[in-house]
Amino acid sequence: MRFTLTVLMFAILFSTRIDASEAQRMFETANDFYSKEAYDSAANYYEKIITSGTINSTVYYNLGNSYYRLKKPGLARLYYEKALKLSPSDKDIETNIKFISANIVDRVPEPDRDFLETLLWNLHILLSLKTQLWLLVAFLLVISLLLSFALYTNRNRRLWMIYISVLLSLVTTVLGISAGVKIYDLEKKSYGIVLVPSLDAMNQPDGSKILFTAHEGTRFFIRKVEGDWSLVSLPNGVSGWIRNSDIGKI
Repeated sequence: MRFTLTVLMFAILFSTRIDASEAQRMFETANDFYSKEAYDSAANYYEKIITSGTINSTVYYNLGNSYYRLKKPGLARLYYEKALKLSPSDKDIETNIKFISANIVDRVPEPDRDFLETLLWNLHILLSLKTQLWLLVAFLLVISLLLSFALYTNRNRRLWMIYISVLLSLVTTVLGISAGVKIYDLEKKSYGIVLVPSLDAMNQPDGSKILFTAHEGTRFFIRKVEGDWSLVSLPNGVSGWIRNSDIGKI
């Protein structure tokens, strides 16, 4: 577990609707409250930073730490998951999520990956989506230049340029597939975390039959939303309807 704070300069934040110096001031204030074990106040300031429009994994991570200290595992995991979404290769975030998941009452374990699946997954999360998109543009530009120069050089150099272009094309294809999967997950897939001590999943909205009970901190896939209810699925495939007010969307 790693529940220590991470410090950053707000000059590198992805986006914020308030002045960077004001965001930095609130961040330092939140960190100061956290170091004094005033976790409620720390969480309040981290929330203010997020409400201002800031999108950054460090803020989410520190807020998750604050909620963990406040013994709110649901909110802690929610913000750890938000942080991991922005920094998928961060081992500290991943470790904290695993710790909370391991302590959920009647938890439903997620399917284990075999060696090949683990290898492919680690390669998939090695780079952020933003980095992958920049690399795709760069590789496509290099491939275009190599093929253009190949038209005006001798045979030996032309063959080398073609070989390099083919290799870069393969790498570009893999990057493109990985980036496409990430974009699909961001746009089409939605996940949630149980924020209440426990909830009953029903057979339909306002239904009378309980299909399963989930506890605080449980993560699930949101299949669809109808009014105040969501149809969700656990890692084992079991599905049911739960109230939107009892969950937090990642």
